[in-house]
Amino acid sequence: MVKSILQTTKECYVCRELCGFGNTQNLHLHHIYEGNANRRQSDKYGFTVYLCGRHHNLSNEGIHFDKELDLWLKKRCQEKFEENHSREEFMQIIGRNYL
Repeated sequence: MVKSILQTTKECYVCRELCGFGNTQNLHLHHIYEGNANRRQSDKYGFTVYLCGRHHNLSNEGIHFDKELDLWLKKRCQEKFEENHSREEFMQIIGRNYL
Protein backbone atom coordinates (compact mmCIF):
# COMPACT_ATOMS: atom_id res chain seq x y z
CA MET A 1 0.00 0.00 0.00
CA VAL A 2 1.26 3.45 -0.97
CA LYS A 3 1.22 6.30 1.56
CA SER A 4 -1.77 8.62 1.41
CA ILE A 5 -1.54 11.42 -1.13
CA LEU A 6 -3.61 13.63 1.21
CA GLN A 7 -1.83 13.30 4.52
CA THR A 8 1.58 12.58 5.97
CA THR A 9 0.64 12.30 9.64
CA LYS A 10 -1.44 9.64 11.34
CA GLU A 11 -4.39 11.72 12.52
CA CYS A 12 -8.02 12.17 11.55
CA TYR A 13 -8.06 13.99 8.22
CA VAL A 14 -11.51 15.49 8.82
CA CYS A 15 -10.63 16.70 12.33
CA ARG A 16 -7.49 18.37 10.96
CA GLU A 17 -9.08 19.95 7.89
CA LEU A 18 -12.55 20.87 9.13
CA CYS A 19 -12.29 21.05 12.93
CA GLY A 20 -8.81 22.54 13.21
CA PHE A 21 -7.15 19.96 15.43
CA GLY A 22 -5.36 16.67 14.81
CA ASN A 23 -7.21 13.88 16.59
CA THR A 24 -4.98 10.79 16.92
CA GLN A 25 -7.39 8.63 18.94
CA ASN A 26 -9.44 5.68 17.63
CA LEU A 27 -8.20 5.97 14.03
CA HIS A 28 -9.51 3.90 11.14
CA LEU A 29 -7.93 3.64 7.69
CA HIS A 30 -10.51 4.80 5.14
CA HIS A 31 -10.42 3.94 1.42
CA ILE A 32 -11.78 7.04 -0.30
CA TYR A 33 -13.30 5.29 -3.31
CA GLU A 34 -15.61 2.39 -2.46
CA GLY A 35 -16.05 -1.01 -4.03
CA ASN A 36 -13.61 -3.90 -4.20
CA ALA A 37 -11.87 -2.73 -7.39
CA ASN A 38 -11.60 0.88 -6.20
CA ARG A 39 -10.37 -0.26 -2.79
CA ARG A 40 -7.42 -1.95 -4.53
CA GLN A 41 -6.84 1.19 -6.60
CA SER A 42 -7.02 3.31 -3.45
CA ASP A 43 -4.29 1.17 -1.89
CA LYS A 44 -2.19 1.33 -5.05
CA TYR A 45 -2.41 5.11 -5.57
CA GLY A 46 -2.64 6.35 -1.96
CA PHE A 47 -6.33 7.26 -2.04
CA THR A 48 -6.64 6.65 1.71
CA VAL A 49 -6.85 8.74 4.87
CA TYR A 50 -7.07 8.10 8.57
CA LEU A 51 -10.37 9.03 10.18
CA CYS A 52 -11.43 8.95 13.81
CA GLY A 53 -14.35 6.67 14.60
CA ARG A 54 -16.73 9.63 14.76
CA HIS A 55 -15.83 10.77 11.26
CA HIS A 56 -15.58 7.25 9.84
CA ASN A 57 -18.52 5.04 10.78
CA LEU A 58 -19.38 5.39 14.47
CA SER A 59 -21.78 8.36 14.24
CA ASN A 60 -24.14 10.11 11.84
CA GLU A 61 -21.25 12.53 11.22
CA GLY A 62 -19.24 9.68 9.73
CA ILE A 63 -18.22 9.64 6.11
CA HIS A 64 -20.22 6.45 5.50
CA PHE A 65 -23.43 8.27 6.49
CA ASP A 66 -22.77 11.88 5.46
CA LYS A 67 -22.87 12.05 1.65
CA GLU A 68 -21.70 15.68 1.53
CA LEU A 69 -18.62 14.81 3.59
CA ASP A 70 -17.98 11.77 1.42
CA LEU A 71 -18.17 13.83 -1.77
CA TRP A 72 -15.94 16.54 -0.24
CA LEU A 73 -13.23 13.96 0.45
CA LYS A 74 -13.53 12.37 -3.00
CA LYS A 75 -13.14 15.81 -4.60
CA ARG A 76 -10.14 16.69 -2.42
CA CYS A 77 -8.44 13.44 -3.36
CA GLN A 78 -9.09 13.88 -7.08
CA GLU A 79 -7.80 17.47 -6.96
CA LYS A 80 -4.62 16.33 -5.23
CA PHE A 81 -4.08 13.51 -7.74
CA GLU A 82 -4.60 15.90 -10.66
CA GLU A 83 -1.81 18.16 -9.40
CA ASN A 84 0.60 15.64 -10.96
CA HIS A 85 -1.60 13.57 -13.28
CA SER A 86 -4.32 14.13 -15.85
CA ARG A 87 -8.06 13.86 -15.37
CA GLU A 88 -8.05 11.16 -18.02
CA GLU A 89 -5.66 9.10 -15.91
CA PHE A 90 -7.91 9.55 -12.87
CA MET A 91 -10.92 8.47 -14.93
CA GLN A 92 -9.06 5.34 -16.08
CA ILE A 93 -8.26 4.46 -12.47
CA ILE A 94 -11.56 5.29 -10.72
CA GLY A 95 -14.00 5.47 -13.62
CA ARG A 96 -15.79 8.61 -12.47
CA ASN A 97 -15.11 12.34 -12.29
CA TYR A 98 -15.97 13.97 -8.95
CA LEU A 99 -15.04 17.53 -9.94
